[in-house]
Amino acid sequence: MIQVIYRWEVSPENREAFLAAWEKTTKAIREETKGARGSFCITSVDRPTEVLTVAKWDELGQWQAFVTTAKSDSMKRMHALGKQISYDAYEEIANFTV
Repeated sequence: MIQVIYRWEVSPENREAFLAAWEKTTKAIREETKGARGSFCITSVDRPTEVLTVAKWDELGQWQAFVTTAKSDSMKRMHALGKQISYDAYEEIANFTV
């Protein structure tokens, strides 16, 4: 299992539209893409324009295959509403959340 953390800069006037685009995109990816397990979205308490979206995938290779089309297709609207600062993939070692 891996988790990919995307860091975004989203202006206050685009925030609601960005969140709506993220929700629609996440649901579509989860339903249509092998290995995609969905994601969650959080924002910084101190920097409200900083938004993190954290996607969960079964395998690194599945996410890597997805990345080749993500920006041009399913994530296009998100990129129009916010600036992607970075993304990094992490291997999940342990998870004790409920």
